[in-house]
Amino acid sequence: MMISRNIALIFVFSSIGASTGHSQSLVINEVLSSNANFDYDDFFQYDDWIEIYNGGGILNLAGYHLSDDPDTLNKWVFPASNPGLTTILPGGHMQIWCDDDEQQGEDHTNFKLSSEGETLFLVEPDGFTIVDSITYGLSQSDISYGRTCDGCDDWIYFNVPTPDAPNSIIELPASILYINEFQSNNSTTVFDENFHFSPWIEIFNPNDFQVNLSGYQVALNGSSHTFNNNQPWKTTIEAGEFQIFWLDGGTEIGSNHTNIQPNSSGTMQLKSATGSIIDEIEFDNELSEDMSGGRSIDGSPMWTTFAIPTPRVTNALQIIEPANVVINEAQSDNFITIADNAGEFEDWIELHNPTNSPIDIAGYYVTDRLDRPMKWQVQATAGDSTIIPPGGFVLLFADEDGGQGWNHMNFKISSLGEPIALRSPDGFSVADSLFLPSLIQDRSWGRQFDAHPNWVEFFMPTPNASNGANNVTEETSDFILVYPNPVPSGGTIYLLGATDIYDMHGRRRHSFNTGGVRSVDLPAGLYTLVDRTRRASGMSTVKLIVQ
Repeated sequence: MMISRNIALIFVFSSIGASTGHSQSLVINEVLSSNANFDYDDFFQYDDWIEIYNGGGILNLAGYHLSDDPDTLNKWVFPASNPGLTTILPGGHMQIWCDDDEQQGEDHTNFKLSSEGETLFLVEPDGFTIVDSITYGLSQSDISYGRTCDGCDDWIYFNVPTPDAPNSIIELPASILYINEFQSNNSTTVFDENFHFSPWIEIFNPNDFQVNLSGYQVALNGSSHTFNNNQPWKTTIEAGEFQIFWLDGGTEIGSNHTNIQPNSSGTMQLKSATGSIIDEIEFDNELSEDMSGGRSIDGSPMWTTFAIPTPRVTNALQIIEPANVVINEAQSDNFITIADNAGEFEDWIELHNPTNSPIDIAGYYVTDRLDRPMKWQVQATAGDSTIIPPGGFVLLFADEDGGQGWNHMNFKISSLGEPIALRSPDGFSVADSLFLPSLIQDRSWGRQFDAHPNWVEFFMPTPNASNGANNVTEETSDFILVYPNPVPSGGTIYLLGATDIYDMHGRRRHSFNTGGVRSVDLPAGLYTLVDRTRRASGMSTVKLIVQ
């Protein structure tokens, strides 16, 4: 991860959404840390960038520094070899490409930006005097974070970035969108960030470009909600994809929660920022528990009810049962553990095939976000590389650098902890999942033994190799949540404490408020047990196999 390790320094230098002062004439003015398709450099590469604004006199920045590390403020220096590229005029802007490729010119740095968030510094030639700094958080692709106006104190998100130009909001025309599915009585189907089961609507984006719902409105029975732009990663719907929004009144939880709480059926409308109606449906508040209403084909006028709802995926879902492949180990702060094929030490996830037959993971999805189940897909054109042999392993690098190979994903893993899920090619069926806790440098989180249900912290990670035995921390080696495991269908298990049992679709199947001997009335399959008493420690989930 590129998130700074020196948290104390971050708070001294900057805070999210704030600059170091309004009296400065030279500032970091705008940042695009996830440039997927917006603009490209002279080599036709979509690299991340920083924009500098000069509110003073003409200035050659040769000798100044840019850095994303408070411990190394002189990380990159503006070269003195090309004044034409490093001189900034009064009222001018300078776009610097952050691509870790200095060979491409004087405006290319030796580091990349993290879409997970970090702190950036503009530093004087002495290498330690900070001219300006900004801390930004999680990013949405092709949406920049910049000052409300050139040199202003306040920062906002721009749906249309403005590199090498004055910062201003460019309004986009309303897009074609559909309310595609809804659920008014959600008891066990899908939960939000706080594990709450609430009513929801799903919006489908049929366009070949992403749409941020900032400024759009939803209305039902006299109540309305306008989406803000505080968290564009929660309100943006990728091209051809789906997103759900919670009807729970919990706007303080996040921008994907609305202030609408349905208490009766009625006409629900989706409106543009100007108030024009984009789509409207009849919202049925009397649907049976855990059923949903949805279009029979995405975006079509025909509606039906679904006994198995399809939140965040197509309504015409064809279930593809995942093979028996597991996430076996993961590392979020790889300093010297293992290098990738480019010689870089990146975050990684290890998949393991515990069976006696080869498994091809081509088409499978991996994500670190519950609200984007199809965030990254294993290429179907990588040949035999995607086949995991019997008892074998494969590493997927989380480095946001797909140009380095098929096994390089489009996200990084937060060292503060986050969920990770592996799904079958249908984008819905879960092959395996875990919550990766906060880890210190060069530690990993892995199964106690290969494909074992218990997860522990490894002092010595084992990428591309068996997790083996006697390689666990003292404090977690004896963690047991459930016994026996596997368990026959209709059998009994012993639980240590309050536990919820979920199937691989994320539906809660059992909820026990206390531990002890409990009956398991479940069909054969793989289930996730969540121990409520240990959730905060990161040791809260194990897999239960019902035979």
